[in-house]
Formats: sequence, structure tokens, C-alpha cells
Amino acid sequence: MRAVLKLFATLFLVAFVAVTLEQLCFRFSEAYAVWRANWIWHENDSEGPLAPMLRHLPLSQWASPPAGEDLLLRGDVFAEVESQYVEQILSHTRPLRDELYEHFWQGDDLHEFEVREVGGIKDMALPGLTVPATLEDVKDGRARRAGKKLPTAKAILLHVLPPKRDMSEGELSTRRRELECRFVPFLERGIGCGIIHVSSSGELTEAVEKLRKQEKELAAKVLAWGKGKSASHLAEAVSNQPNLWEGVVLESPEPESFLQIPPPAETPWILNLLSLTGDEGAAELAGKMIEWAQAGRRGALPLTSRMGGLFHRALPDPERSMERQVLGDAYLLECLERLDQAATEANRDQSLAELHQSTKNLPPNLSHEEKKPSPRHGFFELHQSGEAVDPSASAKQDATFPETANSYDCLVLRDYRALKAGVPGINEMEDKDLILLVGRDLERRKVLEEVGNIDEMFLLYYQSLRELEIPR
Repeated sequence: MRAVLKLFATLFLVAFVAVTLEQLCFRFSEAYAVWRANWIWHENDSEGPLAPMLRHLPLSQWASPPAGEDLLLRGDVFAEVESQYVEQILSHTRPLRDELYEHFWQGDDLHEFEVREVGGIKDMALPGLTVPATLEDVKDGRARRAGKKLPTAKAILLHVLPPKRDMSEGELSTRRRELECRFVPFLERGIGCGIIHVSSSGELTEAVEKLRKQEKELAAKVLAWGKGKSASHLAEAVSNQPNLWEGVVLESPEPESFLQIPPPAETPWILNLLSLTGDEGAAELAGKMIEWAQAGRRGALPLTSRMGGLFHRALPDPERSMERQVLGDAYLLECLERLDQAATEANRDQSLAELHQSTKNLPPNLSHEEKKPSPRHGFFELHQSGEAVDPSASAKQDATFPETANSYDCLVLRDYRALKAGVPGINEMEDKDLILLVGRDLERRKVLEEVGNIDEMFLLYYQSLRELEIPR
């Protein structure tokens, strides 16, 4: 009997330690928290073999948006249900929020980053990322030659503020210092951050349209945050032009104007934050913000059914105001991460589909399997014979490339020249320059390895040329 009790006690202790360690990792490790959330959602969506068992565990990722009987609750009770759902569905962002909170209290500034005017917006901090210019950039006048480094960013975050004339000097200075501390974590993640002063939604829309048109590499994705009257301007801009934005935060918008603004049919990711001040009309404002949140969960962007539209309310405690700020910042980072993942998967699938289709359309004498290799294609010959090949070793054995155009013949190069036959400058470019140009573009789109699996010669050429640093 004692042996059985000892066994049960040991098993209980092991299980307790394992659960405790798992909970500590989920609470303090950002990588693990995100992985666990993604894994659980994937199991649930794909009806994986572990899904029935996992659903019996009290995991916050199983939280569902308020619906059904919840919709019959009174306004203030329903608002509390929505707030609890936000805390559950964003529980995996707690480690990230800790990091953002720490940045704020450290008082980080922007001395390591470039701050200048970008696309008409004067106060813009850039992350320092660059990308080689393409032929399209040269054609549009954004670069003098292909390969020239252009500033880029994963996205741009705009904080919408009232016109400077409507803010006192002290208020403006304090606000800018607070925002600079919050900008640093975004800049370190490759996201540009700016401050824009507008007096109307039309002015805001016009400025963002100009920014996206003039700075395609920097402002391919735009995030925004508005508070008070500026939140109402932002909401109206989103209602009129939802396609300009990927994610927005509306913090306590001005009721008088916000109540008249309908959410668009297809909203970007949207988080509504409300401070409970007890003012008359607060319940009506909360109801309108919940309407926006529900519209966000019907959007077409990734994971919108779970996190595309959220509403959270809290007491206006000055000591806890930063908790709302870091919740919104973490939400915008989560939005961008999901969009990047979806874009990467879409680019990969599109590139593979295009290569597969082009291979099917090639004449038999030009197919990848039946093409006769040239005498210097040692890698291709070994690959056909079935012997094990080390691409890096092959590149070292053949480090000196002849200057003839046929030296770099491969499937990707032929397909690219055929697709871009009418583009000026393509026929004049040497094979090695074109391979570097195409390879860098595929690498930027994170599909280089998948393309290399189809055309190994192209991948070998690109890696070798990049290693040798042959000029573009």
C-alpha cells in the first residue's frame, strides 16, 4: 500500500512540476507563449487528433467571441464580457507586454534611429532597414539604378494627434516624450513610427494616401492609433477608406462624432479601448465601440474571427494607464505578425505555382529533367546520377565563373527573361546581375529555399555569386 501511495505521490509531484514550469514559460517566454497559442489554434481549426483532449483543458486560447446568449446581456454586463474575452485571447502577449512596459520605464529615446520627413509627414523615425532597388523602382524614379539600397520598413505606425495649434507647448512636449519611449520596441522590430497632426478625417486620409503612394517600400502596411477627438477622425478615415489600414487602435473616441460613424463592411484589425469615466452617454459609446469590434471580427484578414475586432474597458487609473498602452501596442505587433505570416505563405504558394506552371509549359527539349548540361555543370551531372551533392562544396570547386551568358543558364533565369521580355533593360543585363537581382527579391519574399528545391542550379549560382560579392 505504501508503495502505491508513494507512486501516486511521485506522479502527482511530477505532474505538478511540469504544469508549473509550463505555466511559467507561457507567462514569461514570448516564443513559447506564441508557439502554444498557434499550435492550439491550428489543432482546433484543423480538427487535429489532439483537439478533443485539449478542449477539456482550461486554456485561454479556447475562448470564443461573445455570441448567442451573451448578446442578450445588458450593455454594461456585455461590455465586461467583451473585456474578459480580450484578456483571454491576448493572454499569450503577456511576455511581450512586459517587454514593452520595461521599455517605457527605461525612458528609451530615438538617438540610434534616423528621424526625418517621410512622404509629407515631418516626424518619422525609421528602423534603418534597406532593400535593393528593382527595375520597377528605377522606372518609377525611386532609384537611379537597380541594386541601389532603398530605405524600407515592415510597416509604419502613425500616432494621430490634434493640430499643434490646439495643443499647449507642455502638452505637446509631454506627449512626444511618451511616444518616443513607445516607438523604440517597434523600431527594433523594423517598424517605422511617426506622429501626424490632423484636424479632420479627410486630412488624415489624404496624408496616408500620399505616404503610401510616395513611399511604397516604407508604407506598404500602415498601423494607426488615435485618442479622443483624434480617434474619431481616425475612425471616420477607416470608415471611408478601410483598405488604407492594416490595424488601428481607437482609444476613448469623442462620443459626439464617433456615434455617427458606421463601421465599414470590411474593417482592418481594430482594438477599441475605453476609459470608464462615468460620464453621461458612456454606455452608448461602449455599445458603438462594441459594434466596431464585431465588424472587425467579420473581416477578411488573418485570424479576424478571433482577434480582428476587440473591445476593452477599464477604470481611468493613472497608475495603470500604461497597461492599456502596452495592450494596444502588443495588439498592433500581433496584427502585423499575422499579416506577415499570411503574406509569406501566399508568396510561397504563388511562386511555387508559377514555377510549376512554367515548367509544364516548357518544350520537352528545355525541361529541367531533360536539358543537356554543359560541360561545366558538374553539380547538375552529379545530381542526375543520384550521387550525394554538397552545394557549398560545388561552389568552392567552381569559384571562378566564365563571363559568357550561357554560364548561368537555369530554369528560373530563362523563365524570368521570358516573362520580362518587354521590360527595358532586361535583355541588356548580364546573367549574373539578373540572378543576383531575382535571388535577392526571392530572399526578401522568404521563398528562396522553395524555389531552390525546384531549380537547384539557380540557387547554387545565386549563393555563389552572393558569396563572391560580384558587383550588381
